[in-house]
Amino acid sequence: MRIPYIAGRWVRGRDHYGRQRLITHLLRVEDPAIWVVGTRRMGKTSLLRQLELETDRPESELVPLFWDLQGVESFDDLSYELFLALEDVEERFAGLGVDVSSLQNKDAVAILRRVNRALMEYGKRLFVLIDEAEVLINIGQQEPKWLARLRKIFQNGEQRTVITSTKLLSKLNEVNMDWSTSPFLFGFSLANLWRLDPNASLALIAQQQSECPVEVDSRILDDILVHTNRHPYLMQYLCQRLFVAEGVEAGCLRPPEEYDLNPDHLLAGFFQTDFQHLTTLERRILLTISNLTVATDEEVISELNDQPPDRIRMFMYALDKLGYLRKPYGQWAVGNEFMRRWMQDNYQQLTNKLDSMLDESNIESLIKVGRENELQYLHTEIARLQHSLHHLRGQRATANNQGDMELAREIQRLDEELRIARHELNNIPQRAPAALASSNGYHHTESAEILRGPKYYGE
Repeated sequence: MRIPYIAGRWVRGRDHYGRQRLITHLLRVEDPAIWVVGTRRMGKTSLLRQLELETDRPESELVPLFWDLQGVESFDDLSYELFLALEDVEERFAGLGVDVSSLQNKDAVAILRRVNRALMEYGKRLFVLIDEAEVLINIGQQEPKWLARLRKIFQNGEQRTVITSTKLLSKLNEVNMDWSTSPFLFGFSLANLWRLDPNASLALIAQQQSECPVEVDSRILDDILVHTNRHPYLMQYLCQRLFVAEGVEAGCLRPPEEYDLNPDHLLAGFFQTDFQHLTTLERRILLTISNLTVATDEEVISELNDQPPDRIRMFMYALDKLGYLRKPYGQWAVGNEFMRRWMQDNYQQLTNKLDSMLDESNIESLIKVGRENELQYLHTEIARLQHSLHHLRGQRATANNQGDMELAREIQRLDEELRIARHELNNIPQRAPAALASSNGYHHTESAEILRGPKYYGE
């Protein structure tokens, strides 16, 4: 029997689970440019491909264009990859006044302007989906003028842009701080991509969207969720190991054994990269918690007594949002079982690599704006859920038997979302002074999404 789990390549359509609330936000938000941040193998490419799928239809105002920057080393490379991206979906643009062949040998700024003008004539907007955006750092160092012109295109409001990367992209603002205009990322709305929500995680493990769902014992299901912390790649990685392809139990998942939870060389490489994308303080926090196995806020603060407690709490909050940490039963632990074992095996080596190339103050500003965005979103979302529940309960009073059952299920679903939203709101660190959020240049609005929340903004 074929193993149904897909680990190691992007997915969309029936193979794509969760993220729907994040996708809905990205399609509706008015912000012209959004930066989605996530660790390796968190599903950034799959998110963009799903956005492409959901907007590639005649009635959509947005016309998607997936633009992969992997391997790009110069602005000429970037322009050529943009042309190839258009050439790959030439039929999508052919009926909208875009002659793709005429764009060959044009620079990326000229291409985007030409396409934007053509689509506007048809009442459409270009929806640019940029993957592997870290390469912009090198371009910003070598060809800053071109990067400034590209930023102007992203920010002018004619098109919609979503870029995905690790938080290493924050170095862009260090590269171009001497611009006469704002640095590249100023004005981008922020969203962090993290774990799937519980229902999507259960659906993924049981492959509920496939033609051949997988039978999973409830205890095995709980073990998978605990060990992976609902990380989409790790769930599929572990399920591949546990899937029984032959025999009487073919099509089921067996219980995980100790050896199933040991990271292989591929996972170790991902964890090493993720560790390199941390600031010095973040590395210290993660290593402290790894050494203690589980730790309270007070224990971590005591171990790192050269740092202000509020600053430590803020960075732990951010590490939780990106999946480096989790907080089961009120105590901190490393984000998932695979990473915990990798850190234990490499603890001494990692303690010798505390120095980071990331600017800690820049990352701290990013975290504070993210926290403000999440607070705003959660207050708005809680009000929306309360209004919806009030409306549905009114409908239920006059519904027939069949309608009453459907309304009851929807009310139960919204009640659960409201519970999660309130729980997330209670777990956000104390709000910083308003000046902090407005002084660093990152954009946030009432509808902006960041990190988790009931939408998880990475659900």
